[in-house]
Amino acid sequence: MSEAPMNQSIPSTSLRRRSVLSLGATAGLITATASSCSFLSTDPNAEGGSGGGGDDAMESPMLTEKVDAGELPPLEERLPTEPLVVAAAEPGTFGGTWRALTLGPGDSASPDRILGYEPGLRKDPMLTEVGPGVFTGMEMNEDGTEYTLTLREGMKWSDGEPFTADDIVFAIEDVFGNEELFATPPNWIATDGEKATAEAVDETTVKVTFASPTGRFEDEVNRNMELINYPKHYAQDFLPTYNDDLDAKVEEAGLEAWTDLWNDQIADQGFWKNADLPTIDAWTVTTPLGEGDSVVFERNPYYWKTDADGRQLPYIDTLSFEVVTDPEVMTLKVTDGEVDLMYRHANTSANKPVYADSVEAAGTRIVETTATSMNSMCIALNLAHKDPEKAELYQNRDFRIGLSHAIDREELITAVWQRQGEPWQWAPHAESEYYDEEFAKQYTEFDVDLANEHLDKAGITEKDGDGFRTMPGGGTLTITLDVPSALFPEWPTAASMISDMWQEVGIRMSVNTVDRTLFYDRKLPAANEIDAGVWQGDGGLAVESIDPRWYMPFSDESVWATPWGQYFNSGGSEGPEPIPAAKEQIELMWQFDDEPDPDTRDELFRQVLAIAKEEFWGIGIGTAPNPYWVVKNRLHNVLEGVPDTWVYRTPGHANPETWFLSEDA
Repeated sequence: MSEAPMNQSIPSTSLRRRSVLSLGATAGLITATASSCSFLSTDPNAEGGSGGGGDDAMESPMLTEKVDAGELPPLEERLPTEPLVVAAAEPGTFGGTWRALTLGPGDSASPDRILGYEPGLRKDPMLTEVGPGVFTGMEMNEDGTEYTLTLREGMKWSDGEPFTADDIVFAIEDVFGNEELFATPPNWIATDGEKATAEAVDETTVKVTFASPTGRFEDEVNRNMELINYPKHYAQDFLPTYNDDLDAKVEEAGLEAWTDLWNDQIADQGFWKNADLPTIDAWTVTTPLGEGDSVVFERNPYYWKTDADGRQLPYIDTLSFEVVTDPEVMTLKVTDGEVDLMYRHANTSANKPVYADSVEAAGTRIVETTATSMNSMCIALNLAHKDPEKAELYQNRDFRIGLSHAIDREELITAVWQRQGEPWQWAPHAESEYYDEEFAKQYTEFDVDLANEHLDKAGITEKDGDGFRTMPGGGTLTITLDVPSALFPEWPTAASMISDMWQEVGIRMSVNTVDRTLFYDRKLPAANEIDAGVWQGDGGLAVESIDPRWYMPFSDESVWATPWGQYFNSGGSEGPEPIPAAKEQIELMWQFDDEPDPDTRDELFRQVLAIAKEEFWGIGIGTAPNPYWVVKNRLHNVLEGVPDTWVYRTPGHANPETWFLSEDA
């Protein structure tokens, strides 16, 4: 490939967010070749292999058998013209079944985090560089209104059909443009509520045009798979525009609307429920959810990546996610040596000593990762409460400050989090470029007198016969705290302790342990049934402006005000109008999304954080301990220190397609 043009910006090698597109007199370009990015390339001679590797075969023997039987074309006909070359720490061997666990229907994230990170451009394992992915390049015009995407020539879906520009155009025009699927287009593919248009210039080139400048699209291309998840040749049969007999398909599936069928078989759940759905992922489902004790994925014969020796990835043939119902069962299976990678639900602070004691007997090791979360437990009062009296009280800053001062964080951190962490609010991580010690530490002092002072200032001075404060209007005041079960076992214990602490300042709090699915249903803007809830502090490091859910009303994940998040994401056309400070943040983030210049975007986001600091939207407990994985010794090429974030589907960005199984330690 040709040398990068002079105006190409080099991807940042720090966690600081920098634009990968330069803006100047001429168009910016990112081509991400081996010369600018060592972890991924299209050059089979790139560093990362040792020639020949641990296996002389160029493909998995299970695929060779199919080629010999005439069931598959030969490897050279299945790979793109320029496969994406992924450097691995150690050349791997083909084969084997990777054993993992999932909690079932509400836990699609467990497999998705392994195989679901395949964006247009992609971050490296440490989230420090941007390199090629499905796209080999992306050009932006001078004012940030037009993006030209270059696809990988000869790339195919898992069923062997070509992956072309038509698939991208289909996603933008027919999926995101369908008002029954999206009442308003996703804001990353729109400006001022107007969806971008897409044009297939040729089979490998797509031009995406926005009505006005945008910087958000650049962010999304290296993390959002929605743009490339819809195989037109298959998915079009699930849209009424293309299928006049769609009602019969819906009825056969036992569903009520075609949109339900779309979400079940194509979009949200399709990747692990529909064995016929073509994919570009390294593995494709063969035993869907509900058809056995495990959800099974097998290697994609048309996968478009190789190792440095030209051997088709992934190394591992099969992923098997056993469905269990309880994180405690997960813990037992890990300590019994039955799991190759444990990375969700059961990797708690309390369990870490248990795993450490069992490493020899279980044949495992503990792999440390890096926390991007800024808090182990965020307490969110619903500031957009549908009860006007509750909303007014919860929006009172003194009320929130009083509750915060009433929490003995040192006791919680010692008793619940095994002395891991320090008192912290909803503020960026200490390693973040946006770190502000005053923001992080404000109102964390345990002081009952100060708590009572602020609660009195909030106007709740009267108490009932049991000594609990009443609503300003005289009614019973009870905070009902929704705590998702089977997610972080520390949360119910901590919530119960906080309830006791708040009782000392006259606040009655009821802990409502609910299923994760119900938790999500209750907090959605359409329901808005949540009184208060807890979640972890996503968006503390590396992804602060990409996932600012705790700093401003950003999305359905902003537990403290999801209806205001709806207002933000609809461009103000849906959801209630937020209170002035939150509305100011939203308007700043609208500017942020529209602004292509990285320095201007940075300043806009700092203004958002300044408002968050002043308003003190909610209550944090303490810094999150670094997460960890428990890895079976037979699983190789697993990296240490990987930043852990749902935004990049950790461990998906750590190249699990290069991990392999071998009993040789």
